[in-house]
Amino acid sequence: MSAIEMRPLAATALKQTSGMELPLEIKKHILTYCEKQPTDILPAQRAKVSEATYVHPVYEELGSKTVSYWASGETRYVSCANSYEQFERTFAVEPIEALEPLAADVKETEAKRMMTFEPAFDTSFINERFHIDAEHERVLAGSMFRYETPDSGSLYVTYDVKRNGRTLDRTIESGLFVFKAERTSGYTFLTQLTDGRVTLQIGTENAFERKVLPDIFVGEHVYLDTTEATVVLDGSRRQLLKRVIVSDEPIGQVGDESSLTLSERYGTVIEVWGSVRLPLTTTLMSLSPASEKVRLATYEQDGTIVHLDGPNTRALFELLAEVVPSRVPTTATYRGTISLHERLSEQNLDVYVAGGDVFVVDLHTGAEYGLDAVQLKELLASSNQTQKIKM
Repeated sequence: MSAIEMRPLAATALKQTSGMELPLEIKKHILTYCEKQPTDILPAQRAKVSEATYVHPVYEELGSKTVSYWASGETRYVSCANSYEQFERTFAVEPIEALEPLAADVKETEAKRMMTFEPAFDTSFINERFHIDAEHERVLAGSMFRYETPDSGSLYVTYDVKRNGRTLDRTIESGLFVFKAERTSGYTFLTQLTDGRVTLQIGTENAFERKVLPDIFVGEHVYLDTTEATVVLDGSRRQLLKRVIVSDEPIGQVGDESSLTLSERYGTVIEVWGSVRLPLTTTLMSLSPASEKVRLATYEQDGTIVHLDGPNTRALFELLAEVVPSRVPTTATYRGTISLHERLSEQNLDVYVAGGDVFVVDLHTGAEYGLDAVQLKELLASSNQTQKIKM
């Protein structure tokens, strides 16, 4: 977590960015699962009934939580995907009545647990779909695959580099391509830039990743070992996807020669390996209990800085978790700045008062929110130090 974690989203005033709106109590009930240790995995035969994404109303940098409701026969599941984690948390739950009417309209399907790569041959199609500028790069013939992902998981790509008869260590950084909890089709291909560098691209026209290989792997000639047929990754092992030979000399047929042998003859051979990481049951995983967060809060007014004590700091964090988007009136008066600290993170909020209402302005984002004025005044009044602060 990169900023101040207020309280679990289940306890905050949520901002929903997608999905069906639900009553607050049901939202809190579902989101409570996001904070628990996972206990189940989704059956292969299932149907997604509903999905919604939630973020904290102030601290969007904390990431989002996407919660899905699933049906498998008579059993219901809730899965929670935290945006900064690879695997979903999944729980078998009692039917949620508000979502059950939707369950009758969805059809269960068999989850796909393999990633397939089928050769593609239409270079003009790739050029048009991915807006390849022919003046700056060209798609390498024989490098194109159409892929289909599993329903969830990730593709882990690693590179083994052979050069002049030796294996180089950690020359090209590995890459992780995460599947967004749905089956996706896309393309992967290689291009050569006008300066001789090679790029690896994977994804769809709306969301793709591009990796430019280091410029030490530059040659006039690039050859792709196309002896592989359709590649199927099932999560059991890593498999060779493609060999890329880069040389200043013309490259002939390579046959069954090893990469080391080829590197002695031509200079550089890059093996591109792929493995699929599928969601696993986590009932045997031992998660260490979350340590108590170290949180500090200060209030500065007219050059005076006071430090809230522990209970009041917790109370302030809880109060700020319940903010609502608002607009600071032009007649509001500035009454100081609240600074929140957690580990090496800091958040600053200017405080304004208009009549009996209190507002805060996030100095980083400029967002404006209303606070419960009575609770804030009671909190400040209960601290010995904050008697110097006037609201």
